[in-house]
Amino acid sequence: MRRQGRSRREVLADLKRILSKDSKYEDGKVLSSMCAAPQPVAKTAHNMFLSSNLGDPGLFPGSRKLEEDVVSQLSDLLNCRRGVGFVVSGGTEANLMAMWAARNMSSTSSPEVVVPESAHFSFNKICNLLKLKLVSAKVDSTYRVIPQEVERNITRNTVAVIGTAGTTELGVVDPIACLSKIAIARNVHLHVDAAFGGLLIPFLEPDMQDKLVFDFKLQGVKSLTVDPHKMGMCTIPAGGILFRNKKIIHCIRTDTPYLTENAQYTIVGTRSAASVAATWSVFELLGREGFRETVKRCLILTKFLSKEIEAAGLQLLVEPTLNIVAFRTSNSLQTAEHLHKKGWSVSYVPRLNCLRAVIMPYLRRRHAKAFIRDLKETVQLMKGSQDL
Repeated sequence: MRRQGRSRREVLADLKRILSKDSKYEDGKVLSSMCAAPQPVAKTAHNMFLSSNLGDPGLFPGSRKLEEDVVSQLSDLLNCRRGVGFVVSGGTEANLMAMWAARNMSSTSSPEVVVPESAHFSFNKICNLLKLKLVSAKVDSTYRVIPQEVERNITRNTVAVIGTAGTTELGVVDPIACLSKIAIARNVHLHVDAAFGGLLIPFLEPDMQDKLVFDFKLQGVKSLTVDPHKMGMCTIPAGGILFRNKKIIHCIRTDTPYLTENAQYTIVGTRSAASVAATWSVFELLGREGFRETVKRCLILTKFLSKEIEAAGLQLLVEPTLNIVAFRTSNSLQTAEHLHKKGWSVSYVPRLNCLRAVIMPYLRRRHAKAFIRDLKETVQLMKGSQDL
């Protein structure tokens, strides 16, 4: 820390300069992120609640009511009207809370969780933190977990089974209905990581929703992660964790004797209400119809991009289920590096040797056309260098 302070003008000028180095979603060149440019109303709401601390909710009853309302709206959307939950820092914390509860409800001294090999890397962190043995279940040719593999790996020490509704790498949805039946039959906690798909799948056409059923409509589902700062278009951080009933969270209760309420259930103690207010404001502004229209636009653009990629002679890994397009070139890593030099943030997935583009609400057709143009140029350039 410097000895003498500086003027407000100097400090803000430096921050503006530093911020200019960061990627901007609105430029339309960020194709690697599952987070979205927040709705303007979310930014305003976020700033209004910067001082509110949900870790001491008795001091901030208005903010507490906002969180209860957000959780109620998410529970209603995801078919769990008696659900309980919290707005947390993101999918990692939400998944951690689910595994924490599943472990604590079990009596085994050697807890294990069965996780698809396509699951988010947060489960590696979580298993390390909670001393859980991570048992990996194989996926099929469509990159969805194989239910028989999950069931084969369940033992008397299994405390939870994981399914993903919108995998991070490819956006595919595991057969959650099959996992639910297994979870019920084997009496094991089923957690669904719908951090990405939770605010997307409910707004698909009805026939697609029926094919991709993933939520508390399935009796085996005991907890679910859903992130408003992804397809919810809210400010960061805004994760969500829902539990089927309050009984599940009793085992992660922590007494807080000197605060305005006598217990907490979240990992984080001090919790800003800013992102809760941002989430509430977007839900109120858009409603279900607004979300449905946003999802529709994303999927139309996803289809356009995938068709253009195929027309360029490139290989799609899977037909897109949600708004993620994954494809290969003759040298996917080198292609990603060339595109990065042209200003495009596109993911390279080493495990699958593919490139990945996430079509978020801030993207427009002109951005997709510009990307295809640069992708074609890059592929031709690489082909020419190989021919020399």
